[in-house]
Amino acid sequence: MYSTKGFFILLFCGCYQMLVAQDSLSASRQKISFNGYIKNLSSYSIDKLGHQNTFGNLVHNRFNIKWKPSTVITFAAELRNRLFWGDQVSRIPDFASRLRNNNEVWNLQKAWVSNNNLVLHTNVERLYVDLKKDKWQARIGRQRINWGMATVWNPNDIYNAYNFLDVDYEERPGSDAVSLQRNLSDFSHVEFVYCSSGDQKQIAAARYFLNRWNYDLQFISGIYHGAATLGLGWAGSIRETGFKGEAQYYFAGKDSASQLNLTLALDHAFKHGWYLTVGGLYNSRGLNRNLNNPGELNLNLSSRNLMPARFSWLLAVRKEISPLSTASCTIVYSPQLDLLILSPTISYNISPQWDADLIWQSFFLRYQGSFQGLQDIGYLRFKWSFAGNGKQ
Repeated sequence: MYSTKGFFILLFCGCYQMLVAQDSLSASRQKISFNGYIKNLSSYSIDKLGHQNTFGNLVHNRFNIKWKPSTVITFAAELRNRLFWGDQVSRIPDFASRLRNNNEVWNLQKAWVSNNNLVLHTNVERLYVDLKKDKWQARIGRQRINWGMATVWNPNDIYNAYNFLDVDYEERPGSDAVSLQRNLSDFSHVEFVYCSSGDQKQIAAARYFLNRWNYDLQFISGIYHGAATLGLGWAGSIRETGFKGEAQYYFAGKDSASQLNLTLALDHAFKHGWYLTVGGLYNSRGLNRNLNNPGELNLNLSSRNLMPARFSWLLAVRKEISPLSTASCTIVYSPQLDLLILSPTISYNISPQWDADLIWQSFFLRYQGSFQGLQDIGYLRFKWSFAGNGKQ
């Protein structure tokens, strides 16, 4: 851990000194911009297995700041502050310890208050320096590595996979990493990324991105936690219908078996504000049988476990009710598990700064010979966004 941290610090300082020598830091060019939001998310969960209901509340603040002292260098920091209270805090042991992002090797979090009634938690979500010079770009520090191209499931997102069931994390997790990119043309580049995850395992991979035949294409090769991996992704259209897909293959490693994750998705915008997405996911290591115990179901989604089933299908429909409101419904079904997830949502834009969302999630599963409900969760969210900029 300490050797990795030292490497980041030395590399950061060295690049900064080199660029300061090349580009004047005149006060007239120093600029700071910031934005963020404050959200209140109230939730009510009905556990049909444990026969208990749970209320929770989360006040969620995010503050993002960027300082661009020159055309070459940008510093960025983003803080995530969360205040939890309710049954979710009192009933889950060591609740604060579960808030740590496993992609992060540096412990930049702080639980200011942690007891059976209340948890106030801060985490540094992004902390990086971005360097651009001619056709080169380097980013050093805690950052989001976004290699996903598909709509919902992203097998190519090997650094920090996103759990689509998390309704309150649109920024998605980051990683402590070094990324280096070389632009080959206006429509192609090569990129190399190295990061160390919180469990002291490393990920190092290269990506070649290009546009050909009106499709964005990418090819990935690297090492994931000691196992070699290859990936392919694309995004384009068939006439007026979007067509996206990703495949990621993991070779057998010392502590892991070989695995293939593959996803395909079609999306189409219709008249009168209708939008439709259809997709599928194949996980070669996923479950392909009915369960006797719902505890076997692992919905802690990760890069290799995008869904717990061998096959999963998705249908998402969105309708613009008015310029200020939309309604949507996402249905996920895994036939071999007989797992069904329903998630309808209504969103309303109260003003340019205020948004409101009503979200519902229902989980059903066949186990012990019958199709049964597992859990229902309702969310009510209000969000106020702010932004600003200034010069020094």
